[in-house]
Amino acid sequence: MINDAKSKKKLRLLHITDSHLNDSAVVNRIDIKTKIDGVENPLRTDVLRETIKSFAKDLKATGDQLDAVIVSGDSTLKGNSEGQIVLRDMLLEYLADSGITSSRIIATPGNHDVISGSEPSTAKRYQLFSDAWMKPTPAIIPFLDGIHDVENLNTDSHVLVDENKNWAIFPINSANWSQLSLSRDQNPHVGILLDHLKSVGDVGLDSALAKLLSYDIARVSVFQLQALRKLVEAVGNVKLKIAVIHHHLLPVGNEEFKPFADITNLGLLRQVLMQLGFDMVIHGHKHTDAVYYDHIYKVNIPNSLAHRVLTVSGGTYGHNHDSPLRLIEINDIPSAPTCTLHIMASAEAGLAPKISISHPYPMWEDDQFKDGPVCLAGRSIDDLYARAISTLKTRPNQTIICTIEFENDVSLPFPLSYPHVGDEKEMEEWFEETVKWWQNSTSRSEQRMPYIHGTRLKRFGGGLDQIERVIQLLRTGQYTSRALALVIDPTRDFHGEKTFASFCLIQFCLKKTDKGDQLDCIGYYRAQEFNHWWPVNIAELRYLQLEVIKGASTTPGKILPGKITTISPYPRLSDDIRQPTKVAVPLVDQWLDNHPIRIAQMALAIANNPLDLESDPGTVYWKRCLNDLEQAASVHHTDGVPIAIEGLELLKDWVKATNPMSPTIPLIENLILANFGMPENPKRSEFDRWSNQVNKIILELRTATKLNFLK
Repeated sequence: MINDAKSKKKLRLLHITDSHLNDSAVVNRIDIKTKIDGVENPLRTDVLRETIKSFAKDLKATGDQLDAVIVSGDSTLKGNSEGQIVLRDMLLEYLADSGITSSRIIATPGNHDVISGSEPSTAKRYQLFSDAWMKPTPAIIPFLDGIHDVENLNTDSHVLVDENKNWAIFPINSANWSQLSLSRDQNPHVGILLDHLKSVGDVGLDSALAKLLSYDIARVSVFQLQALRKLVEAVGNVKLKIAVIHHHLLPVGNEEFKPFADITNLGLLRQVLMQLGFDMVIHGHKHTDAVYYDHIYKVNIPNSLAHRVLTVSGGTYGHNHDSPLRLIEINDIPSAPTCTLHIMASAEAGLAPKISISHPYPMWEDDQFKDGPVCLAGRSIDDLYARAISTLKTRPNQTIICTIEFENDVSLPFPLSYPHVGDEKEMEEWFEETVKWWQNSTSRSEQRMPYIHGTRLKRFGGGLDQIERVIQLLRTGQYTSRALALVIDPTRDFHGEKTFASFCLIQFCLKKTDKGDQLDCIGYYRAQEFNHWWPVNIAELRYLQLEVIKGASTTPGKILPGKITTISPYPRLSDDIRQPTKVAVPLVDQWLDNHPIRIAQMALAIANNPLDLESDPGTVYWKRCLNDLEQAASVHHTDGVPIAIEGLELLKDWVKATNPMSPTIPLIENLILANFGMPENPKRSEFDRWSNQVNKIILELRTATKLNFLK
C-alpha cells in the first residue's frame, strides 16, 4: 500500500463583499417595460439568501467544512440599519453545519457600513457595524479608531489564527473617514457659504452644498497600522498571513472619477504589508472579480527584491455583475501554498448554480511568469520537494534548479511525503540503503549495470578515485573551481543506444562565508524524475558532501556543509514507485552488495520450512523480497524494469547448499531464466509475457514456502 505520510493542509474561505442589502434594493434580472402584477425583479436580500442556501447544500452533500467567512465590507446600502444584521443572520443560519460561528466570521467595515456624516474615530460612526458584528457574540473585526485601545489589544477579537499556526487572518479598517461631511471648523470657506445661505434664506441650496462638502475618503489610520503590527507580533510566526480590507490596493475594474477614489496613504499601507510579511490581501469596494500579484519594493533601497502579495478583489451581484460568493481554497499549506478561486453566480430558480474556477496561483515562488530556468530554494527537504512537484505540474517544460541549505545536520534527509511501499521503518531503511547502494564503489551487479554512480566516481575508467582527488584538492585550503567529478564517461557511454546514468557530474565548491568555510555541492542531471529520483539524488549529494568534508577537513569543523543544488534541463514526474528507470534497485541485489547476511538468512528460512514470521528475520526478508519482485512486475515502463539476477543466483546457491531437495530451487532457477530473457527496454507485449511468467513463479514460491497468508 502506498503511504502518503502527512496529509496536506487546505484552507477554505468563503468571501462575500459589497452585498448592499436593504429592504427595497432589487437585482435587475427582468427588463420591465410594462408593469404586470406578480412580475417583478427579486430583492437583493432574497437572491443572496438563495445563493448561500444553495452553497450550504453543496457543502453538506460533499461533507466539506469552511475555515472562515470573510466579509470585506458594504454589506448594507447607504447606511441601512438592517443590511449587515441580515447578512450575519444568513451566515449563522445556513453555514452552521459547515463549521461557521460568529468567531469564524471576519468582518471589516466598508464606506456604506458607517453612519454618514458622523465624526471619525467615534462610537457613533461604527454603531451599525457594532450592532451587526459585535453583538450578541462577536465576530473577528479590525481595530476601530475611537473604540479600541492600541495598548490593550485582545488578539482573539482581531485575528483568526489556525491552531497549528499555518495561517492567520487580519482585518484592516479603511472606512474611518468614509462618508465624511466637512464643517465650518474644518474649512473657513464652508462657514462663509453657510452664513450667506442663512442670510438670504435660500434653504433649497443647503442639500446641494452638503453634497459638495461630502467626501468618501479611504484611509488607514496611523493607529490602525500600529495595531496591525502589534497583532502580527503577538500572533508570532505563522506560515501564511492574510489581510482583509474593504478598499482596493491597486485599480481594478472600471475607471472611477471622483476625489479620494483610492486609499490616500496607500504607499505607507503597502510598505507595512511588505514589512509584516503578508502573503495575501482580500478586498471589495470595486465590484470587480480580479486576482493579481502585487509586487511591493522597499522604498529608497536600490535593487531590493520585491515582496509578492496575492491580491483578490471580490465582485458583487446585480446590474452587470453576478458573483455574490467566492470560495477561496489554498492548498498545500505550509510548504507550497497555492490558491484557487471558485466564483459562484447567483442562484436562480430551476438552474444549477454556475461556478467558474480560476487557475492555481502559487503563493511561494518569486514570479510565476518569468522566463528561463525555474529556481527554487528552501531550508527543508519537505518544502522544496512539495514546491518542485507543484512547479512541474504547472510548468513542466522548463529547466529546474533546486537549492537547499539544511538547517540541521541530517545525514541522509528524505521527504516525509515520499511515496513508498510498506511501513515507515521499512521506508527509512529502504531509502538509506538505496542511496548508499548507488554510491557503492564496487558491485556484483556492475557488469549488468555499469552506470552505478559510486563505481564511476571512485573507479572512473577502472581506477581513478575522483572523490579522493577532490579531497586532496580541498585539503590544501584552495577555493578551487577544479573540484569536479564525472559520472558520465564518453568513452563508455556515447556508443549507440546504450543506457547510461542521468547523473552527469558533481562539482564541490569551497566558499568563504561569514560562518566559515562551507562546501557547496552542485549536481548536473541530463534528465531527472522528481517524485522518486530527485530525493535520492539530493541524499546522494549530501552523502558525498559529508564524505568530502570529513576527508578534507584537517581539523574537525574546519569545513561546514553548505548548499546542495541540482540542475535538470529535462525534469519530469512519474506516478509509480518503480518508474524512474532503476531507482528502486531490487532489494535482493542491494542486499547482495550491502547485506549478504540477509540472503543467507533467507536461504536458511526457505530451506527449513515451515517459516515463522514472528521470530525468524529470514522469513521477514523473504516476504519483503517477494513483495519487491512482484511490484517490479506490476507496471510496464518504457524506461526499463528493475530486474533481479545476481542476488537470486546467490540465494539459489545457498538454498541448494542448505537443502538440495528444496522445491524452491527450480522455481528460483526459473525466475532467474525469466529475468535473463527480459530485454533492457521491453515493449509492452514483451513486458506482459514476462510479467505473467514472473507472477506465476512468485505465486508458486509463496505456496512452496507457505507464504500465501503473509502476502
